[in-house]
Amino acid sequence: MPQTLIIGDIHAMYDRLIETLENARFNPEEDTLYAVGDFCDRGPDPVKVIDYLMGLPHFLPVAGNHDMWLYEYLCGQGPAPIWLDPRNGGSVTYQAFRDLPEERKTKIRTWLGDLPLVRTAGNNIILHAGPPSEVQDQATLIAQTRGLTLSKAYEEKLATGSYSPLVHGIVWDRTYIRAAAGWEHFKDTEDAQELGRTPFGTDMTIICGHTPCVRSSTATDTTSHASIPAHSTPTATSP
Repeated sequence: MPQTLIIGDIHAMYDRLIETLENARFNPEEDTLYAVGDFCDRGPDPVKVIDYLMGLPHFLPVAGNHDMWLYEYLCGQGPAPIWLDPRNGGSVTYQAFRDLPEERKTKIRTWLGDLPLVRTAGNNIILHAGPPSEVQDQATLIAQTRGLTLSKAYEEKLATGSYSPLVHGIVWDRTYIRAAAGWEHFKDTEDAQELGRTPFGTDMTIICGHTPCVRSSTATDTTSHASIPAHSTPTATSP
């Protein structure tokens, strides 16, 4: 029976990716794989990871902030200093892509540009970091991000000089998932205000990555299921 799986931030860890999918008994010809973005940086195999994911027949990802930095570079923008900061691990990706043939760069740039920032899948909302602070309800999140791809977000940046607060929040804002993770415990206490914001009511599950919840020597990001305990990434799990 075909599976539907979702995987957390991969960060160029090809061997770990394949091991994770094998452990989940992933069949690329039959199974559907969703992903919360951040396919490059930090790990040793950014090109190998992206080539593999591009070749999957039923792969449905969203874009993360690391994918955004790579896309900007492939569009002709010089490598952003924040991308090359050792804490973000972009140097490995920059070096790997710098010497790629232009034809391959173009193919990957087009693929990245077509990535949506938000997906809905059944009863799930999938995005990289979480609902931005500007969005206060489920319907607005879905409506304002319908058709929003990485290339469209970048075109707006070129026109205005910066990404919109909506776009920036989707790939960067950790406040929602942190608030959701602590809400059930703190909602009826004075400490609730320390969460920074109140999770909005939703009849869907919000699935994101970006924010470390479980740390290990090989992975720091997570796939977070709103207020459900997260899995160390890369982890393939059924949404």
